[in-house]
Amino acid sequence: MKNRQKKLAILLCTAISSLSLWGCGGEQVAEETAADVASVEASNPEIGSLKLSNSFIATISPDESVYVIPKTTAEVLSVNVEAGDVVQEGDVLAVLDDTMAQLQLDNAQLQLDNAQHAYNLSYGDAATTINDMQTDSNLNQASDGVESLQEKLADAMDNLQYYKDMLKDEEAELDHLKEEYDFTNDVDEIKDYAEDNYDQTNPKEAAEYAKVMARYQSAAAKVGTTEGKISAYKQAIDQLEETIDTLQKNIDSTYNTYSQAVTSSNLSNNELREEQKKVSQNGIAAAQLGIEQAKESLDAYTITATISGVIETVNVDEHDFATSSNPAFVISNKNTMTATFYVSEDVRNTFSTGQSVSVEKDGTQYAGEIIEIGAAIDQATGLFKVKASVGGDTSALLSGTKATVTTDTYHENNAVIVPYESVYYDGTEAYVYTVVDGKAKKTYVTTGLYDTERIVISEGLSGTDMLITTWSAQLRDGVDVSIITAAKE
Repeated sequence: MKNRQKKLAILLCTAISSLSLWGCGGEQVAEETAADVASVEASNPEIGSLKLSNSFIATISPDESVYVIPKTTAEVLSVNVEAGDVVQEGDVLAVLDDTMAQLQLDNAQLQLDNAQHAYNLSYGDAATTINDMQTDSNLNQASDGVESLQEKLADAMDNLQYYKDMLKDEEAELDHLKEEYDFTNDVDEIKDYAEDNYDQTNPKEAAEYAKVMARYQSAAAKVGTTEGKISAYKQAIDQLEETIDTLQKNIDSTYNTYSQAVTSSNLSNNELREEQKKVSQNGIAAAQLGIEQAKESLDAYTITATISGVIETVNVDEHDFATSSNPAFVISNKNTMTATFYVSEDVRNTFSTGQSVSVEKDGTQYAGEIIEIGAAIDQATGLFKVKASVGGDTSALLSGTKATVTTDTYHENNAVIVPYESVYYDGTEAYVYTVVDGKAKKTYVTTGLYDTERIVISEGLSGTDMLITTWSAQLRDGVDVSIITAAKE
């Protein structure tokens, strides 16, 4: 607009000058029209850098995100966190049913106690003072008693696992029936629905009522059978757990008797050998290893946070069965957030790691920098993935949301730069006017990068040339010029 106003002013001045041929003193001055001289502004081209910025849609995500996967399969007894909660590394997220693991630990501890007790009886300080021990008959009887109790314990633990599996199956069947017959808590929901929604005195609604009631009766029969099995299995599990506890105590007592009988037999027959002592010591070491393994197994039933951060996802509920094949929780460390976006190959080639970016989300600006530039095309998008860090307080940024990333793309350094409006075009060829010996010279140039105000001249112009930067109606190749202002001489 500014150049257009100047062009109109020059045209007006030209018209006035063509009519005014007399001086103020009444003397005729030499005839000279504005067409003979072009009044213009001129300056040397700028030598500098021109950069273009582009904006991209990015996805916000935490730089560190982990899946917390259970180490074992068991029923979930409690879930201590919800999505959005902030946790610290080591916090308990959920607790699983560790009944079987606890039994294994108790059994391992019993084995260690028995092994140590047997070693003390056979090879301890008191072994030399023992006399008047039981006979070989007592030894055989004690040994048979231990073996019988251990067999019963193994059977009881197998039965306990069997009933737990059956209970799990029946609970799954009950959930299936709820889904099949469309009720959430009690099967009476179906009956209540029929009574609340259908008028039995209306023939048409009575037929619908009868259908719903038939479905209720069918569901009630199946649910009753399933619930009966669940109750029976739970009762059997309680009884077996009591039986296992009793058997473990009986094994402890009987094994003490057996150990005394063994010691008596060894002493009476003078068969205390170094090899037997080593075997006994190895038994203690094996029992200790069993305890360590049982403790490690027990730890797997407590699910803890592996990093500090925010709970993004909770995939388990109470009474679900957690498995090692599915993550139970997803935790993100939001102290460092990233913005991921995709660009074409030519734009990718303008980027460098450490390059500054601006991230805008909901009117808030965040400073950041490019930290990763994809080396291969992403198969899903056909573009190159670029990742930038997001600095500052990122607590308001939500994972998976979109933001705008702005950064420099194309640029030219140490270039000849002129005002965009000083370049003219003859068809597809670009040219400028320079001042040479007081006259305008039409100079063809090759242009490069440009924005709304400036353009790079890659060929045809140097920093020492005097460039005409304004338009004039008289401006043409070879016309005399009058420079109104000059930035440089």
